[in-house]
Amino acid sequence: MQYQKKVFRYKVAVGVTNKRLREGIFINNKPMTQIYLNNDIKEKYNIDWNCAREESLPNTTLQNIHLICDYFKIDISKYFTVVKEVSDDEIDEAINSKKKLIRLYSIYLKY
Repeated sequence: MQYQKKVFRYKVAVGVTNKRLREGIFINNKPMTQIYLNNDIKEKYNIDWNCAREESLPNTTLQNIHLICDYFKIDISKYFTVVKEVSDDEIDEAINSKKKLIRLYSIYLKY
């Protein structure tokens, strides 16, 4: 069960990274919204995108990671470096900010 806990926390770190990348872009002096990103990816890549899913608890594919990196113009190796640098406190904060994540994570804490 420790392996699953570690994977869960890593997925959350991926979500935190995706959110950071999005919020690092400003549109009209405000961080880019999820809707804006969804629409922009649809327009540029002709792909339906669900930013909220990719930020909460992504179970993302390599194709999606490549898309994220291409969109934000970041090297894939840099992307994974950023994911690795997400702190335990940031992961805990992200988990505790969503009821769904709290519920899912509590399963791993029992073991």
